This record gives sequence, structure tokens and C-alpha cells, in this order.
Amino acid sequence: MFNRHCEATLGLEPSGAGLTRTVLTLATPAIGESLLSTMVLFANTLFLGRLQDDVTLAAVGLGSTFIWIANGLFRSVGVAATAMVARFVGRDDPEMATKVAAQAVVLGTLSALVTAVVGMLVSDDLLRLMGAEPEVVRQGSLYMNVILASSIFSFPTFVAGGVMRGAGDTRTPMWIALIQNVWNIVVGYLLIFGIGPLPTLGLLGAGLATSTAGVLAGCLALGALFNGRTALKVEPRSLFMWDGALALRIVRLAMPNLAREGVSRTGHIIFMRIVTALGTTVLAAHQIAVRVESLSYMPGWGFSLAAATLVGQSLGRGDEETAVAAVQRTAALACGVMGAIGLGFAFFSHPLVAVFGANQQTLRLAGVALQIAALEQVPIALNMVLSAAFQGAGDTRTPMYVTLFGVLIFRVAVVYTFAIVLGWGLRGVWLGTAADWGGRALLTVVLFRRGKWREASV
Repeated sequence: MFNRHCEATLGLEPSGAGLTRTVLTLATPAIGESLLSTMVLFANTLFLGRLQDDVTLAAVGLGSTFIWIANGLFRSVGVAATAMVARFVGRDDPEMATKVAAQAVVLGTLSALVTAVVGMLVSDDLLRLMGAEPEVVRQGSLYMNVILASSIFSFPTFVAGGVMRGAGDTRTPMWIALIQNVWNIVVGYLLIFGIGPLPTLGLLGAGLATSTAGVLAGCLALGALFNGRTALKVEPRSLFMWDGALALRIVRLAMPNLAREGVSRTGHIIFMRIVTALGTTVLAAHQIAVRVESLSYMPGWGFSLAAATLVGQSLGRGDEETAVAAVQRTAALACGVMGAIGLGFAFFSHPLVAVFGANQQTLRLAGVALQIAALEQVPIALNMVLSAAFQGAGDTRTPMYVTLFGVLIFRVAVVYTFAIVLGWGLRGVWLGTAADWGGRALLTVVLFRRGKWREASV
């Protein structure tokens, strides 16, 4: 039967050491996928840092911020698709799982088209709103527009990946991310520095590399769904069979997560406006520290995807005990790994940021920020895993409330107080974010223990 096929793929064992193996079987490829996806922007920052130009670093940082904001829309549809597909897999209903996959891909493609058009029209205005210098606005807008121009092919990758993970396949998204990353690094290096007969394109080269890599990943992800490379096979003709009722169910499940992303992204815009007000050098240093710290999110992200899949499938079978045990085991593993990474940040921050080759003042500030980032690692791990558990259960509202609490109380108010009012600068920015993650983690743990998520439906 269909769910037995998925369980065999996962090696599903619901207790003891078997549960740990199941979590690691799901999480390890997802960690690899997340690490490789993050390396796309990491490589851009690394290469551009070698140009010793704070303006270019600041431009790619702000441009990437808005691309990340746009990604939130597709991650929301992907989260809904993961929860629904996992629940139907648990119920051994491949027909409904496949229908959800097809409608989610259609919704993702339509959303990508709207996002691309709107984003390209307002990119200059968005960067000016951040208070960036004119040259940062010009370069950042160029970087954004090059990536947005191809987003109808690249952004649906998030949705396709969510479908695969809901069916228990975390390996295929990892291989797609590997191919995407190799393409981005090779083409980016050639175009940024102008190797051989190729012209030196700098930031434009980084944008072209990332854009084409995204298109390649999108085509591979859709191809995997169409040719049955995963546990689900979506017939291409099903994309033209609109099911309004099912699409509405996906949208309803996605809306709280979309609201959560909207709150988070809005808070981040205000947050970045505070950072930008501290000057271009501080903005460049922040960009470097963020790129290094982003690598630490990957274990948490991978374990969170494992938690979402296991919770969804377990509740689909009516097995709440395994769902709870899976979340507890996954959270413990995530905290252990990310806690160890935090120690690395605390003791080796300056050598880690030095690889970017920027000027010494920028690197010094980035090193201080990364040391403070060590405080965030365990709270981030807890928040990521437990939020994903809520979402996998179909409870997309609770993570939205937690995010609203964090953004309003900490991400904006505390950061502004520390960085601007008290004059702590970049140090205050990162201390404020550490307080933000700590507060969110505490609230998430309390809400998880209350257990309302068990009653959620999809």
C-alpha cells in the first residue's frame, strides 16, 4: 500500500533507537538540501566580498532581503502542501495526496507570476524605503530584478519540495539543491570575476548565476514530480484540472503561515531599516555575519522538516504518541547540533568572517556580531522544530501568534532600543535578536506542552 511504500523508504521505526534513525533518515538529506540552498547566497557574498566594496556587499544584502521576503509566500504554500500530503500519506490515500500536489504547484506558479511583476515594478522604491545610499539602491535593484525575472520557473521549487517532503522524500530535494548550488558557484565565479573571454560583471554576474540556477532547480523539481521520481507522480495534465474546493483548502491552511511570514518579513524590513541607519559599513558587516550564521540554521531546518513530516503522517494514522515522541527526539537532536555550532561561533568568530576578505573594520564588526549569535542557536533550534511540528499537524495559527509576539516585543522594539536609543550599534542589533529568539522559544515550548496542536485538521 502507498503509506507502506513511504514507510519502507523512511525505514520508519516509531520508538527507541529506531525513532532516532527515522528522524536522521529524514533530517540528514533535508539538512544537506538546506545547506546547499543557503550556499547560493553565501557564495555570492563570499565572491563579492573579494571585490573589497562595501557598497556592493550592502546592495546584495538588501536585495537578498527582499528576495527572501518573496520566498516566504511560496514557503507558505509549501508548508500547507507538506501538511496535507503527509496527512493523506498517513491515511494511505495516494489519490488525494497527488491532487493536493497538483493544485499546490498551480498555486505556486500563479503566485510566482504576480510576485515577479509587482516586485520588479517596486524594487527601487523598496530599497529607497530602507534609507540606502543611491548607489546601493541602483545595484540592489538590479540584483533583485535579474532574479525576479526568472522567478516563475524558480520559485515553485519551494512548493514542489514541500510536496516531496510530505510524502517522505527528502533526498530528491537535496540532490536538486546540490545541482543548483554547483551551477551557481561555477557560473557565479566565472561571471563575477570575468574568467577568460568572459567580461567582469560583478554583482550582475552574481544575479545571473543565481537566477539561472533557480530556473534549473525549478525544472528539475517539477520533472521529478512528473516522472514519478518521488513517492508521488503528478500527471502534467492534472495541472490544467482546476479543483477550486481543494485549492481553497490549501489556501486556508497556508494563510496563517502566510500571515506569519508577512509579520516576520515586515518586522525584518523595519529591523533592516534600523541596521541601514547605522551606515554602509555596519550594513556590510551585518551581511557577512548573517551569511555565516545562516549556515547554522541548516541543521534546525532539516530537523524541522523531519518533525513536520513525522507529525503529519503519525496523526494521519491516529498515532499521537509517536507524533509527540518524534518531536521530542527531533528537538533534542537539533539543540545538540546547533548548540555545538554556537560554541564554534563563540570561539572562532573572527576566523570565520575573515574568509570574506572585506576591509578590517567591516570584518571586526562582523566578528563581534557572530560571537553574539552563539547565544541564539539553541532557542532557534527549539523554535524551528516546534513550529514545524505545529505546521505538520495542520496548526498554522500557533506559529503565526508566536512570530507576532517576537516581532512586536523584541525584533523591533528591543533592537531599536539597544541599537539606537542606547547607542550600542551593531552589537545592540544582535543582542536584540538573541532576546527575540529566546522569547519565542520559551513561548513555543509552553504552547507545545499545552497540546492543542493535536486537535488540528487539514
